[in-house]
Amino acid sequence: MSQDKPKKENDNMDNVKTTEETVDHSHKENSEVKKSKFKNFVDNKKSKTILSMLFVAIIGIGAGFYAGTDVGRGLPATHKSYTKSQVLATIGDVKITGDDFAKRMEPYFYYQGLKKLSSEEIESQEASTINYMTNLEALYKAGTEEKITVTNDEIESTYSSTMSSIVSSFNLTEDEFLKKFELTKDYVKRSLKKEMIATQYLQDNSEVSEKEAKNYYNNNKEDFFEIRASHILISNYDEDGNEVSGDQKKENKELAEKLLKRALNGESFDNLALENTDDTYTASSGGDLGYFSKGEMDEDFEDAAFSLKVDEIYPEVVETNYGYHVIKKTGEQYSDFNDIKDSLIDSLSSNKQSILLQDALEKYDVKLNM
Repeated sequence: MSQDKPKKENDNMDNVKTTEETVDHSHKENSEVKKSKFKNFVDNKKSKTILSMLFVAIIGIGAGFYAGTDVGRGLPATHKSYTKSQVLATIGDVKITGDDFAKRMEPYFYYQGLKKLSSEEIESQEASTINYMTNLEALYKAGTEEKITVTNDEIESTYSSTMSSIVSSFNLTEDEFLKKFELTKDYVKRSLKKEMIATQYLQDNSEVSEKEAKNYYNNNKEDFFEIRASHILISNYDEDGNEVSGDQKKENKELAEKLLKRALNGESFDNLALENTDDTYTASSGGDLGYFSKGEMDEDFEDAAFSLKVDEIYPEVVETNYGYHVIKKTGEQYSDFNDIKDSLIDSLSSNKQSILLQDALEKYDVKLNM
């Protein structure tokens, strides 16, 4: 498969990105073969964030904004104003107003530079931004109830390092940056303090020991069963990534069926894959996709592969969004705990964080008015 196709986003609960680390519970691959395989064939498991540091995010938009000013732009192509006094959300006794919201949205509009955003793009960003703001307030409240504190020295240190990175990216002085986005030092420090307390609250309450992870592994062994398979792909996309015609698809299916018949009649699967597959990443290895567990592959492909015995070829051509597949199962095993320990701990920790967030949102009666 030489073409990249659209991937589905993972629907699992968001994980937490802190100032210093990201707890990423997406699947971690163990080999270069798997990396190439997942680049083109497996639904990409993207992770999102509960907390994404506001000013770290702003750092990333520096190049886009500054490039815009170089070509004479005074304001971004897309700009939206918000009624300052309008209450967009409530978190207990805390109100998020249009003025608060604008401080978070302005950097996004500047980042887009000369691009004219669609209504859908703006609405998507607005939804992400208000979710971030309400999540932050709820987790901050939970943290302060647990008496979590940060010192002035810690805030000053975080402010200094954060601002140093920002001004470097923007090629602006600290004062110029603050003025550009109508921010104050106190505002930035208050935001950082909230984020630091919220993050600490999540970290303190989501630790997972190796013993806890091992117990989960032993009690959910089937979740860690994986198989190995090879395939021959006849792609329904041309070299430019465009979907082929209906007539061509018909010819592709006929070719796949002929190859399946040859494989079932005893011809070398490796050789058939090497000579015929359109998956350029696995051709030289006889179509080998490596080991994978349920939930990683296209559903139709996965159902067929998992139904087989080792060294058995699926008796029908399998159609997916990528084209037609001839599939052979070549192995099966349970993932070794030591190989997945770190990623399992991360995943269990993220699940705990998700529960903490949901509990906080309910406890502080978060309501959106937009």
